[in-house]
Formats: sequence, C-alpha cells, structure tokens
Amino acid sequence: MINCPNPSCKAANPEGYESCRVCQAALPYRYLWGVGNWPATLKPGDLVNQRYLLKSTAENRIFLDTQPGLVPESLPELPEFLLPYLHLSVYPVSVPRPYALIKGPDKDYLLLLESAAFSVSKREGLPGVPSLLPRLSEQWDETSPLRQLSWLWQMAQLWDAFQAEQVAATLLNDDFVRVDGSVLRLLDLASSPVGRSRIPQQTRQPGQPAQTMSGGGASAGPIAQPTLTDLARSWYPLVGRSHQTIRAFLDRLCERLERQQINAEQLSEYLSQAMSMCAQDQAVSYDLAVFTDQGPTRKRNEDACYPASGTMKTLTSEEVKVQPQLLIVCDGIGGHQGGDVASKLAITTIESRLQPLLSHAHSDLTSTELVLAIEAAICAANDEISAQNDQAQRQARDRMGTTLVLALIKGANVYIAHVGDSRAYRVSVGNCQQVTLDDDVASRQVRLGGSLYREVLLQPGSGSLIQALGMSSSQTLRPTVQRFAIAEDCVFLLCSDGLSDSDRVEQFWHQVIRPLAAEEKSTAKVGKQLIELANKYNGHDNVTVGLLKAAVVRDANRMLPRELAGELVSGSAGQPGTFANLANAGAGNTSGPSARGADRGTTRLMPLNPTVSQSGNQRANVGDEPVSSSQPSSQPSSQRGRSVTAGHRQSTAVISSNSQQSQTAANLSKIAAVLALLIALGGALYFLLGGSLGGLFGGRLGLEPETLDRSEESNVDSTSSGNDGARVGDRGAIAVPADIKVGNYVRIRQSDVPGIVSSSPDGTTPKNVEVLSLRLYPQPSNAAREIPGLIPAGGIVQVLEQQVTTNQTRWVRLKLCSIPSGESLADVPAETDSPTSSGPAASGSASGSGSEPNSPASAQLSETMMLSPAAEGWALETTVASVAENLDGNLQPSQRGVCGS
Repeated sequence: MINCPNPSCKAANPEGYESCRVCQAALPYRYLWGVGNWPATLKPGDLVNQRYLLKSTAENRIFLDTQPGLVPESLPELPEFLLPYLHLSVYPVSVPRPYALIKGPDKDYLLLLESAAFSVSKREGLPGVPSLLPRLSEQWDETSPLRQLSWLWQMAQLWDAFQAEQVAATLLNDDFVRVDGSVLRLLDLASSPVGRSRIPQQTRQPGQPAQTMSGGGASAGPIAQPTLTDLARSWYPLVGRSHQTIRAFLDRLCERLERQQINAEQLSEYLSQAMSMCAQDQAVSYDLAVFTDQGPTRKRNEDACYPASGTMKTLTSEEVKVQPQLLIVCDGIGGHQGGDVASKLAITTIESRLQPLLSHAHSDLTSTELVLAIEAAICAANDEISAQNDQAQRQARDRMGTTLVLALIKGANVYIAHVGDSRAYRVSVGNCQQVTLDDDVASRQVRLGGSLYREVLLQPGSGSLIQALGMSSSQTLRPTVQRFAIAEDCVFLLCSDGLSDSDRVEQFWHQVIRPLAAEEKSTAKVGKQLIELANKYNGHDNVTVGLLKAAVVRDANRMLPRELAGELVSGSAGQPGTFANLANAGAGNTSGPSARGADRGTTRLMPLNPTVSQSGNQRANVGDEPVSSSQPSSQPSSQRGRSVTAGHRQSTAVISSNSQQSQTAANLSKIAAVLALLIALGGALYFLLGGSLGGLFGGRLGLEPETLDRSEESNVDSTSSGNDGARVGDRGAIAVPADIKVGNYVRIRQSDVPGIVSSSPDGTTPKNVEVLSLRLYPQPSNAAREIPGLIPAGGIVQVLEQQVTTNQTRWVRLKLCSIPSGESLADVPAETDSPTSSGPAASGSASGSGSEPNSPASAQLSETMMLSPAAEGWALETTVASVAENLDGNLQPSQRGVCGS
C-alpha cells in the first residue's frame, strides 16, 4: 500500500495506482537504493520505520517509500561519509542523491539514495518492478563506437572531482559503474579504496557500508587514492574488446595515460575530439515541438519560447550540421515590472548573437567553440536585460529578469544550457532524469554539505533563485552548458517550473513522455498533453514545454587514426609530444575563442565555487600537444566545505628551434636582473619607512591600527578558497562600522577592512581574498566550541542581548533572521504570485548532465556550510561591528524572516 501525499487525505492505496482513489491526487513512486548493513538483515516485504518497503529483488536493497507525503528522515548532524554525495550533487545524472538517513540498531546507518542506477518497469494497475541497470562491461561489446567513446568521456569528466572527494575508486569498480543507454550512471560511491594495484578487486561492493558508516568504526587514516595510471589499467580490458574503428586510438590513449603523459582534463579533451570525429558519420533524425500557455490563474504569460509556440519541425543531422537549430524556454521574473519583457528580450538577444555562428560558414566549429559561443550569448542577453533595468533605475525585487533553458542541436550533438530553475530532462524508454541543477537556495545548501535536499525544501525561501538573467552584471553569472552525443533514441524535455513544480514530470513521464521515446506518440501530441497536465495539477503559473525527439538512423563507422591520441615522445614519461595534424581527418581547430570566452576561461559546468586551476592547458592549435601537468592534490572528505572547479585552459605553444629557446633564455635573464633591482629598492624603502607600510597607508584608508584586535582572532576563520564568484555590495567605499544595540537589525556585509572579508552569499569567498567567517558560540566565550556553520554576507541578524564578561570583553547574542539567495537579500530573484510550498514535494525532484558537463572538473573543494534562519549564538561585538551594516527604514517581511514572526 502507498499513502496519499495529500495532507488532508492520506488514504492508503494499492501499489500500482497512479492517483489516489479517494481524492484523485497523483501518487509519487520513489524507489530508493539502500546502503548499509541493515538491509542484509531484512527480507522482501519488510518495512523500515513503518515506511520504506523492501522490494523483492535479488539484491534486496531497493526500497519504496510508502509515505511520500512525509519528510524523509535525517540526523541533526550529518556524518562525514555523506559529504561526497552532497558535494558531488553538481553531477545529477551520474551521482545518486541522498534521500533519507536513518540510524538503526547497533549504531548502524541506513542511507537511502534516489536516482541511483536502476530502472523500474511498470504496467498499468500493477506494482512497479525495479531492476539494476547493466554494468558498463556487460554492454561494451555490442554497442556502437560513439557510445563507447561517450562512456569513457563521461568517466573522464568525473575523475578530478571524484579524486578530490576520495571516491575515485568508484570509477574503477565494475559493480558501481552502470549504463542507461549512452548515459553513465553510478549505483553508489566507493568511499573506502585500498592499494592501487588491486583497487578494482578490493573496493567495497554496492550497498556495503563505507568504513565510516558504522557508528563505532572510524577511518584508520588517509587511504591511498587511485591515479590515472590505475584508470588506464582498468580500461585496457575494454580497449581490447572495443569497436575496431576506435581500438587503435584507445590503445594509444591508454598508453599515454598509463605513462602519466596527460592529465584528466586533457584526457577529456582527446575523447571529446574523438567523439566529434566519430559523430560526423552518425545519422540522426530530430522531431521538435514547442508550446506555451498562460495557465488558468495568471493574467498574462511571462514565459517565452523559441521557435514560436505551436512550431513543429522534423530535421536531420545533416541539416543541423550545416544550420544548427535552437530551442529556448524562458520564464520571466518581475511581474508588473516586466518579466514578459525580459523573457522575450533574452530570446531575441541569444538568437541574434548565435545566428551568425549557426550558418554554413561556421559549420566547422568545434565543441569547445560552440560552448563558449553559447555562454557568450547568454551573458549578452543578461547584460541587455540588466542595462534596461539600470536605465529604468530598478533595484532589488523591482528588476525584471528571466530564467533560461536552451538546446542547440548541431549534427549528432545536443548542447543544453541553463540559468535559474527552468529545467531540462532526458527521457529514454526506461528512465527519466533531470539533467540540469536548479540555481536555487535548496540546491546550493545541499552542495555546501548543509543538509539533504528533501529536508532543505521545507526551509523558507528554499526555492528562491540564486541567479537569473538580468539581475546583475554578467561577470557574476555562471551559466551551465552540457554536451550530449546522440548515440541512442531519447527525448529531451525543456520546461518552465509551471510543469516541473511538485515533481509532475517525475510522476507522469512514464505514461506521457515514454510513449514518445518508444515512437508511439508524436511530439505535438505529447507537448499538448503536458500543457494540460501542468494546468490541471499545478495551475498556479504559466507553463512552457519544448520537446526534442532524437532517433539514431545510422551508427557512425569512421576509423579513428591512432595518431589522434598524440605522438609519443622517446624519453621520459611526462614530456609533451607532437600532436598529429589531423585536419584532413576531420579534427577541428580549437584555437581562437572570442575575447570574452578567453577572459572567462572555459565554461563553468555546475560549479560549487569556480576557481582558476592550473591543471590543464588548451592547445594553441591542432598541431600542438597539450602540456601535461601534475595531478591536482586532493583534500580529504573530512573537510566540511568544498568546491568543484572547472579547469581554466590557457593557450600554449611548442617552441622547437634552438634559436627561439636561446632568445627566450636571454629575455628571462634580463627580466630576472630587473626584478632583483626592484626587490633591492623595495627593501631599502621598507627599511627607510621603519619597517611598516601599514602606518603610511593606513591613515589614508581611514583605518585604525586596532581595527582587528588580536583577542578576536579566535572568532575569525581566515581561509582562502580562491573563488571568483559574485561579490556582495560595493567595495569602492569604506563602510561605517554598525551600531550594535539590542533590538537592532544589521546585515552582514562584505568587509572593506583588509584581512577582514566576509563570505559571499553562497558561503564562499571571492578570489584572492581572505575570509572572515562570522561564527557563533553557544556561550559568550571563545573558549567554548563554536556552533557549526557561518553567517554569509547578506544575512540579516537581530541583536537580542549584550553582555560584558569578567575580562571586560563585550559580547552580543544574535539571531539569524534570513539568509540571501541572490547577491544580497534584497536581490532575491523570485516570481510574483508564486505558490507557497505545502509539503516536501513542492519543488523537489529526483535529479537526474547525461553526458556529464562539457568542461572537466578539477576539484578542489573549499566551501563551508551556512547556518539556517532561527540559529542563535554569541559573537564578539567588535567583530560583528566590523562586518555588519545598519539597516535603515522598515524591513520587508522576507528580510525579517523568522525574526518577524
């Protein structure tokens, strides 16, 4: 039986019913993968916590939540073994998401994961039958060469991030790595690898607990992590069984990988180029349809789409190779202030910016160039909307804006980009997966390691956006771009939240969208049906749906030359070689991105905290070999905060002539001499000034030497994470310290005092600056253990009490009223008249980047979780004053938050 999620009904229904037999509410079926020792003691049909039904499967680890209307269980403090799942939530297709965490008998944990690597077959009126997806090795022999390349490419995309989280052994374990058609899926994360030479044999099996999952056991210390050499050796058996057209290339690639001549980013780039060359012969047909509707309760439609609503097209890969096709969905924000204007302006700008690149003259654009072009077009649209806001002097919530999700179809590739909470889903005959990650507070809190997704959905403002087009300069915008190689029949659904709210896509995909994937319905019929479902079951918002059905007509069969993996150099490993000129074989030139793209580096793909990484370099041209670099150091998962970074590519050139090398050496000698002279002069100046430049410039900055008292250092967390994210407030002028009085509301700002810089709204810190983490203590004493978490910049607190301790130190008791979801609390992008969430399913969904993000993530994670509203604690008064600003005038209810109730 499954209980109705309607809180006023809760009727029990036989498993298999699609809607409640009493109130007709849709019944969500959430199948979960169980990790821990507990399931081994159960038999099919048993209930855990009178809620989770163990299904009858050979693995005995797949559960069904029979009370989906209730909040899933969690713990006040999340154990360390859970953090990799949360930090890696930026990879929603491959990495399963924690759904519930239960502490059972014998201090054991049961971790339940949603969106794990299994599928559920359904027949109308009958219970679903879950089964594990096949292992990659089981599907390898009979699949196409493009799909084989795509699987390895997705694995390379994950490597750096997994290594930083100490779960890279997952990618070497055949039991963990599963496939859903052309998409790589993981059953679980292997967080306890062992010695390198035997990693595949000795990593734990799926469902078995990691070393830290037992309440009584702790890790014995740092465990050796696998290297790219181990990855190469795990690929060799696959290479021997690979398709003959790519076998020589993969053999050379693995040889170079084993010799450590390339890093993970370069590995990804080689495989990406191989996919592009292979896909040139792939024949695909596309059916496209797009519809938008005002909805039953809205006065006007603030959504917009491209092509125009009602458009239906049939295209071939040959046609879109020459003239790529765009599909865009926008959801306007701003109500009477112009949400409809913003959504239409975004589409007009993006279409006009990309149109010159989508002509026959640019049909040879590489994947990297297309990604950069998409990102540049999105940023241009953002600046157009922002400029209109600035011209009209709109501030904060008065600014118009829009979310965006788009698909660009070129040849046998589909590029998905998004900003905000408009979503893209990928649907096959067996599965439906969300491939974009919402830019909202809930998703941010999860990837910071703060809480489970279903739990954080209950917090006020969890659905508020952290970025949207038009809210600020494009310098702070981080669009997400992904590439999907079409190696199997599938459907891409692009939609506004008028459809995706309350898990409607997850609830109805099997009966509505699956027939399209199975070629039983047309895109037009399914699109209209989805509009009707959205208006019936949601109905509170405009709704827009874009559908793209892709069907493989002919698999690619192009022979990839062995030289595509680069020429090996005779001598020591790690020395760059000569990359063969393969222009005639179809390899494109990756040089010459736009100035904007070069400045921004490669596209950030679902980043926690994008930073510049030196781990990878971009070729200046096809004839140049990527310069290898050392593997990035990984930090242990025990560190609470992390950041996934995308490698920043730099152009390099190979200098081959001796004369060039001699000239370079001479120039370096001159530079060294000049630097030595400057250092000597600087030392003399320092000595003449009495050894203190601070006294000379401090007065000019208006700073007193005692601004940061040494006694306060215990309340300061000065860690640098190298984030280039959005800055909060204007740092052009020095702010006046806040007046701290009982009852006052103050906002934590980005400090203007050197060495005292508060965190950004997402809990991270801007690039090349130190952080002042405003932390709270349970008592007015820094000897007490601090309360976990920090208050981010933009957070509003109320002063509840002041106290002077025996050593004459002044402390204040604070209550966190609200936290920001934009650049500041006042800048929260939010739709007008948006409904209030009535339950945990209000905006959540089972996440489902199929092919993972286009730019490989070199992971160095360095973020800290934030405190939630209503948190209370003590802090030094002088510390608070140095990073807070007084709030003048009346506060909005959203700003008072929990303090206004």
